[in-house]
Amino acid sequence: MSIIEALSASAPYFHLALKEEAIVAVVDKERKVVVKYLAGKRVDSGYTDGDPINPNDQNVFIAFNGQNADVIIPEDVYGVAINAFSFPIRENGKVVGALAFGLPIDNMLKLESYMHQMDGILFGLQDRVHTIASHSEELAATSEEINKQAQHALEDSQKTNGITDLIKSISRQTNLLGLNASIEAARAGQHGAGFNIVAQEVRKLSFETSNATENIETSLHNINRNLEHLKQNIGQINDATSEQSQLVQDFSSIIEDLNVLSSEMKIFMESTLK
Repeated sequence: MSIIEALSASAPYFHLALKEEAIVAVVDKERKVVVKYLAGKRVDSGYTDGDPINPNDQNVFIAFNGQNADVIIPEDVYGVAINAFSFPIRENGKVVGALAFGLPIDNMLKLESYMHQMDGILFGLQDRVHTIASHSEELAATSEEINKQAQHALEDSQKTNGITDLIKSISRQTNLLGLNASIEAARAGQHGAGFNIVAQEVRKLSFETSNATENIETSLHNINRNLEHLKQNIGQINDATSEQSQLVQDFSSIIEDLNVLSSEMKIFMESTLK
């Protein structure tokens, strides 16, 4: 039995070993015919036993020249992308044929396409994470500036309390002065009538000033309370901003890990397809 005949008899076992996914063919160089052909489950080059070899079949003719072949046949040739490879069959030191295989690689190519898409998605995510990080830094800086301004406003408001205390003191003294003036005007009798009117107006002005001062104090109290609430809210914003910044860093780190994994998978796929 020649080696061509032996390999032809063994071809079904090669086919089974490859789970019947691959094409298996034994080709006779001298007669340029396919001695044994087994199609794959999803790929078929159209040969049958005894068919002449296609003169454009590079995979086989490279093996006829004594070299191992490894070529990619695009999808438009047989309806599915194939990784075709073959080995020269030698007998007594002479190449007498070729043992050829064809594995469908459409799923691998599809996975490679998905990897490229994932690269694009990861790049977009990373770009947006950087934008969020930049906005977080700007928000933190703005919150800090608002906090400083609120603190200054609170301090100015507290200084205003001192001014209202002074006005209240002056108002009390003015009221006392008006009261004394009214007493003196009463003692003066008819001659002090005009001065008594002035004294009453002074006391009235003192009373109105006192009321206005109390209203100002109430407003200042409300302002102080609102400023304190503002400071608390800003503190909460700062805490949230810090937490957001940490989350952004964690997210960015995860994306970096995904990028590394994607690159490694891409390299693995490319090496697998070769």
